[in-house]
Amino acid sequence: MKKAVFLKMILICIISFNACTKVGENRNVMPTLSSSETAKYIKYAEAEGSESESTESEEILSEQKQWKVNLCADIPQPYIEVLQQYEQFMNAENRDINDENVRSKFEGGEWKDLYDELCASWSTFTENSYHYALKDLTGDDFPEMIIAYKDTPEVIYHYSETKGMGMECATSYFHMTIYENGIVEYVSAGTYSSTTYLQFQEDVGEWVVQEIIACKETRDDSGKWINEAYYTGDWDGNGRLTDTISEAEYLQIKEKYVTEPMQFEWFPLIEKN
Repeated sequence: MKKAVFLKMILICIISFNACTKVGENRNVMPTLSSSETAKYIKYAEAEGSESESTESEEILSEQKQWKVNLCADIPQPYIEVLQQYEQFMNAENRDINDENVRSKFEGGEWKDLYDELCASWSTFTENSYHYALKDLTGDDFPEMIIAYKDTPEVIYHYSETKGMGMECATSYFHMTIYENGIVEYVSAGTYSSTTYLQFQEDVGEWVVQEIIACKETRDDSGKWINEAYYTGDWDGNGRLTDTISEAEYLQIKEKYVTEPMQFEWFPLIEKN
């Protein structure tokens, strides 16, 4: 419609200016256009109209796009409700997790089961970034739901009729690995790298820390990074573990918890359009 109107205006202007110029009159007005020059203006008008229509179409599609979570077969109802909360957040007009009204929804409100770091990063990732899997990690014959960035776990949801929905997660500063023996491992980044091992404890209904170890790195004379010291114990006031241990003790602790990483069947979090 805009293109047609634009073309009409061009033609009207051409006709009007030609009609206002008398034969033999020398006036400083728009010159009469040849057929080739007229064609150039029409071609320009068509290009402008097409660009305008394209932009308008893109805006309409953007406004109409709605994210929809992908519900795999046999997913338990409690996890459907969690995924529906993510869907509501993804389609919300205000997704600023620092906003007071949004925070209230996370803190006991309608989005109480959402992992805020995933929500904070949602707008920077594509619909192919996040996946989820269902697997019994606790041995109670009811699956946990693991949400991952690509195939790296970020949050574990666990549910029981007595305790309701629970969530195990750490900040993005840590890398999570889930092992075949049910151990959850968090490894921090940095030259003072800590490793935390957790195991699900049925009586409290959550993952509980079993042991923490750390190693401090430094550069040798050639500039290569090497492990300088090893630690365990409790955290002190400076963010360091209290007890120094040998490399052999450090490796023994790792061997006690680390098995093969657990394999998962990943489903896209977002349904394909």
